Amino acid sequence: MTLRIRPFHVGILASIAAALLVILMPDDWLEGGRELYFDRLTQIVSVPASPAIVVIDIDRKSYAAVPDQKWQRANTAELVEKIAADNPSVIAFDLVFSTDCNPEDATNIKLAAAMGKAPALLGFLLSDVEGQSPRPLPPLAIAKSLTVPDFWFLPGAEASCPVFQQKAASTGASFLIGDEDSRVRRVQAFSIVGSEPYPALGLEAVRRYYDVKTPLLGGTPPWLKLGKEIFSLAEDGSMRFVASRQGEIDSRTYSAIDVLTSEVPSRLFEEKIVFIGSSLPNLGGLRESAGAQLVASTQIHADLANSILTNFVPLRDEGFITLEAGYTLLAGLIIALMTVRFRPWVIFTTGICVILVTIAASYVIYTRTSWLTDGFTVSFMLAVVLIVAAFSQFAETRRIEKVARQRFSQYLPSAVVNRYLDTLGTHQVVGEERQVTALFTDIEGFSTLAGRVKPQALVALLNVYFAEVNKLVADHGGMVDKVVGDAVHAFFNAPEDLKDHVNKAIDCALAISRLTEEMRARPNFQAQDFGRTRLGIETGIAVLGEVGMAGKLDYTAHGNSINLAARLQDANKFLGTTICVGPAANMESRRKLRALGEHEIRGFGSMELFTPDDYVQKT
Repeated sequence: MTLRIRPFHVGILASIAAALLVILMPDDWLEGGRELYFDRLTQIVSVPASPAIVVIDIDRKSYAAVPDQKWQRANTAELVEKIAADNPSVIAFDLVFSTDCNPEDATNIKLAAAMGKAPALLGFLLSDVEGQSPRPLPPLAIAKSLTVPDFWFLPGAEASCPVFQQKAASTGASFLIGDEDSRVRRVQAFSIVGSEPYPALGLEAVRRYYDVKTPLLGGTPPWLKLGKEIFSLAEDGSMRFVASRQGEIDSRTYSAIDVLTSEVPSRLFEEKIVFIGSSLPNLGGLRESAGAQLVASTQIHADLANSILTNFVPLRDEGFITLEAGYTLLAGLIIALMTVRFRPWVIFTTGICVILVTIAASYVIYTRTSWLTDGFTVSFMLAVVLIVAAFSQFAETRRIEKVARQRFSQYLPSAVVNRYLDTLGTHQVVGEERQVTALFTDIEGFSTLAGRVKPQALVALLNVYFAEVNKLVADHGGMVDKVVGDAVHAFFNAPEDLKDHVNKAIDCALAISRLTEEMRARPNFQAQDFGRTRLGIETGIAVLGEVGMAGKLDYTAHGNSINLAARLQDANKFLGTTICVGPAANMESRRKLRALGEHEIRGFGSMELFTPDDYVQKT
């Protein structure tokens, strides 16, 4: 037995392939779309802004307000003193003071002294040059279970001058590494310079704020215990953050010059994390995040701190991939299952609903847990499954429709079949009046033949007979209405218009007569003494349409001309002819037919009848 591939099987195979692709597909195949999806997800869900964060921006306004429009370390020292007076929890510098390190310089002494008045957190940058590790080194306990990501190891660091490090309370990494599209979506949680680990600037700022003496780092993938809270890190040891919208950035940010001129609320910095940086490219640099096209790097460090403080750190775990693949397989099978009973548009609608549910589920999971499930890749794969399943079902439907048209065309003319299959409604075809030329056939002596020939042999002969006769009817533009016993009932000019339909019916009768005479000479027909075919033709107005109840319908024609054609076929018996043509058909044909004289036809009275001869000249 041959197993035919059906749409359901195609849908199953597509679902399996999609699930495997979710697991095995290289990360860079759909990484761009996936990350943009995560960006949109993190922006749609509102995360509360921690009141513990203040950002001081050494902005263009500050530059314009100082002498020579050039911000100096002396201005920074004055700014730090102002902030330190409010007793902040920590002042985190997204500024690296790595040049002009003379410890005897008065400006350096002033800035170092200001840093000593409050807990100062100095940032350092990534460097290709190996050198001395930044100081002071923040405390960190490491569990034996830790698998250190290769991503953490740095060749070197560019740190602030020793004069400032000596006054600082801690050090953190302030460099940011963007993705392939240059967007910064995550921050490296720790960096290892030499053999010493350093936290990210925002992470260390939160540790100082919580006054956690010694964080604990361990696990595979890594996790970080910060006080009572445990934060899971990504496989590469990074921490995602929720990028703040511009309005949120504006509400926590103050211009440095406003701080110097006391144009900020009193006690603004008390027990706060204060980030100091610049939105000017020559100082702090501008980066792209999910929330803004260009944002100061200081704001990104503040965003990381805010995510940790609000305990809402977006997490994309590699373990999610297996669950996403399982979901893809299950949802794909649901789509495939639809192909068993439903048409393509239903499958397509259901598939779209499944994809929308997938995206909605991804949204709900993120809002409840901060987990980033890959609704983009899963939806993309389900869309592929949907297209494959719907197209396969469409192709199957077209194949079935083609077979149906071919099969039903053996019983009805193609025009009627097309009318049925192309009409979406289920109403019966309403009767219409039109001129119809009817052609009826009958096999001479069929009752005797049926009595002496075995049924199987008789059916074999009739199959050949009807196949060839019906083909001739179709070739001449006629419609085989039905086959009754040994008789063929055919109409011309129904259900579609047929030019010169009377003559085509007569030509068809002549062709059938010649065919069946040739057929009778074939050995298998001759052996059974297969009878001649008698034919009757008449034309006139008839009503065409469906007849019957819903359980059994028949498309046929009704009218005197139809009934008369049946009588004329029978009249061949006493006329001694093969083809008998009625008076109306004779007048319509405008051909030279041989007159048979007037004869009484039962139920119709006396009328003149005609017959065509092969030798009669056509006019």
